[in-house]
Amino acid sequence: MMTVKYRIRCAESDIFVLEKQEGYHLTIGARVNPLSFGNKLAEYESLGAAVDAAEQFCKMYALSKEYGYHLESSKLQKEGKDPIHVPELLSSRLSAEQMRSMLDEEQAVMYI
Repeated sequence: MMTVKYRIRCAESDIFVLEKQEGYHLTIGARVNPLSFGNKLAEYESLGAAVDAAEQFCKMYALSKEYGYHLESSKLQKEGKDPIHVPELLSSRLSAEQMRSMLDEEQAVMYI
């Protein structure tokens, strides 16, 4: 059984925290398909941690899109760059400023 515990709109997507028997899943789904709970991005033991991760992911996702990344499965991808794994990104708990610095550094490497 699955229950939606939290939902936020983020860009053209909805981010969900779903309660499942084994814990809480952070997922993302396109708003054009309201019957889908989308791709699983990460899993958490507590609702609070999952909600915090949902809020953080929305900020990171919007920022990464500014730099030309797109979400594929549970990775942020950009041609010519190493993928950024969403679970690791979320567990690093980077601030938006730290993420922007990381992406700026990757942009600079691309032009060297």
